[in-house]
Amino acid sequence: MIEPIRRRRMFSLALGLLPGLAPFPASLARAAAPLQPIEAIVFAGANAMPSYVAQDKGFFAREGLAVNLTATPNSGFQISSLVSGKFQIASTAIDNLIAYQEGQGTAKLDREPDMVAIMGISSAELSMFAVPGVRSIADLKGRDLALDSLTTGYAFVLRYLLEKGGLGPDDVRFVAVGNSRARLQSLRDGKFAAALITEPFTGVARQEGFTLLGEGVSALGGYQANVRIVNRAWANENPKAVVGYIRALRSAIDWIYDPANRDEAVRILAARVKVDEAAARGAVEGMTRGQSALQRNGEMDLQGLRNVIMLRERYGVPQKKMGPPSKYYDPTWYDLARARR
Repeated sequence: MIEPIRRRRMFSLALGLLPGLAPFPASLARAAAPLQPIEAIVFAGANAMPSYVAQDKGFFAREGLAVNLTATPNSGFQISSLVSGKFQIASTAIDNLIAYQEGQGTAKLDREPDMVAIMGISSAELSMFAVPGVRSIADLKGRDLALDSLTTGYAFVLRYLLEKGGLGPDDVRFVAVGNSRARLQSLRDGKFAAALITEPFTGVARQEGFTLLGEGVSALGGYQANVRIVNRAWANENPKAVVGYIRALRSAIDWIYDPANRDEAVRILAARVKVDEAAARGAVEGMTRGQSALQRNGEMDLQGLRNVIMLRERYGVPQKKMGPPSKYYDPTWYDLARARR
């Protein structure tokens, strides 16, 4: 493995960032070369909002990238497709990366994974909603609960919330259903008593009268939820694309935080996720304030990442000691993106 300092120097050479070297003018580079295609797989929702904006407002194109976004039905499909090389970038929970790197994922992989996070996005609003009539966590005893996956994603946040409410894993039945849209629909259909929901579907759940039983971020005091991840080999071979991707998302986050763009942001999210503008507005407002806001400039919350690792060590099967944050997050490309002006 290339040591970090040497690797950053090599990447800087590739990007024309070393002192004394005049970078090739960006306008001429765009005119001379076609956009580099990137296939990205996301969970449709608020966590993908920076990608939606970067695509719609031309921030990807400005960086010389043509990013195609595909919505995933669940985390297993997403991670296996990334590892196989069908996609180059994934918007996902960093817990998914850790689980599969540590041999605790549920989906079958066609090769040994070597994934790494390249930037943080948000803590996310991880809210546990229950069907009307359920008023407390204790009321869930003996009931079925919907998850994306039984051992990855936000499953352990739900376990933690239940434990704080006095229920153990044997007191409820967990069922893998899929993404937030599918979990909300399972509550509507009356198939499950409760589920962990993320924005903008939390706003929809509130509108439809489901019972809020708890919020993960508040309970944990910090949780690095959504990140962008890549296969390490692809990132090492395509540093310019990775840096450009990070720069585009940083620009998108700045755009989302600008109050002048609020109404347009609501329209973008509502159209992309197929929810009404009232729910989308609540989600967009939540992106710019509170514990669940988008992380400014896409910086990783290292303490939040440590809490993810803590939960995986506590509930993961087989139980094992996880690595430090540096095993799962490499700031090399982020630092280069931040250095470029």
